[in-house]
Amino acid sequence: MPMRRLAFLLITIALLGSGCAAVQRRPPPTLEQIVEMSRQGVPAEEIIQQLKESRAVYELSGSQLARMHEHGVPEAVLDHLQQAYINSVRLQERMYHHDRFWMGGCFGCYYYRPWPAPYLVIPY
Repeated sequence: MPMRRLAFLLITIALLGSGCAAVQRRPPPTLEQIVEMSRQGVPAEEIIQQLKESRAVYELSGSQLARMHEHGVPEAVLDHLQQAYINSVRLQERMYHHDRFWMGGCFGCYYYRPWPAPYLVIPY
C-alpha cells in the first residue's frame, strides 16, 4: 500500500511540474533579432505574432525607431512596437488611478480594500 501512495505522489508531482512548464512563454526577441528577422525577409505579420506571443514591450526613442526603419524593419512592426508601449503605459495609468492600493506590475495578485473581501486584478 505505501508503494501505491508513493507512485501516486510521484505521478501527481510530475503532472503538476509539466503543467507549470507549459505556462512559461518564450522570451521576447531583442531589437537586434527583430532587425535580423527583417533582413532575412521574415514577413511583418510573423514578427508581430512573435512579439504578441512573448508580450514584448519596448520603450523606444524616436531615434531608435528611425534607426530600425533605416535597417529595414517594416513600418507595421514599428507601429506595433509603439502601440504595445502605449497600451502598456495606458494600462499602468488606468490601474494606478483606478485603485490607490495598486502597486504596479503584479497582475493577478489579491489586494485588500478596507472591507474584508479581496478582489482579483484582471488586465484588459
